[in-house]
Amino acid sequence: MSPKTKHSPKPKQARAKDTVDLVINATNEAIELGGESSVRVQEISAATNVSIGSIYHHFGDRDGLIRATYVHNFAVNIQEDIARAKRFMDKMHSTKEIAEHYDEMIEFLVDHFKHVPADKRANIIGNTTGRPLLRAALAEVQHGLTEQLTEVMQLLQDRKMLKPHLSPRAAAVMVLGMLHGRIVAEIDTNPVSDLDWNQAMISAFGGLFVLDDQLNV
Repeated sequence: MSPKTKHSPKPKQARAKDTVDLVINATNEAIELGGESSVRVQEISAATNVSIGSIYHHFGDRDGLIRATYVHNFAVNIQEDIARAKRFMDKMHSTKEIAEHYDEMIEFLVDHFKHVPADKRANIIGNTTGRPLLRAALAEVQHGLTEQLTEVMQLLQDRKMLKPHLSPRAAAVMVLGMLHGRIVAEIDTNPVSDLDWNQAMISAFGGLFVLDDQLNV
């Protein structure tokens, strides 16, 4: 894959990673203030004290810089949330235990949507129209997110908590779909409250599991 078609830089050295993060943050600020047309490599270079040559080295070109910023925004917080969900589920050995942590799950959803607004992710997905490189980059990221959450669902299936007829991967995709689907509530002229949405999500999530009193049926 040539520098101009790389999906997202993945530097191994800490200094290079800091440089990439700095440039992506500055690019994100420019996009939020004025859209993609506000992204000018010279201005990003001046704002970050990162040379233009270094920016091109890491991102290939201006389009690569914008693409990497979208990929970062799409993935970063939800990756952290999946890791958080895995730590939570690692401690669960029954649906009763999960139910006993209802307030913690509500808190998780509140934090998730605070840090990852659904409209922002939907906007990123919408920008893939006519942009095969961005679409391919996001598809790669989405695949990784699905695989991570599938591991969580597989753990629950191994503990006989996930309904036996369900595929762990399909369950993972369904949960990610619900998270992305929050945009439906956000753009409605009469949106449901955050509390009502989160309660409905947890109720739907609970439908994936075998109830404790069904284990011996």
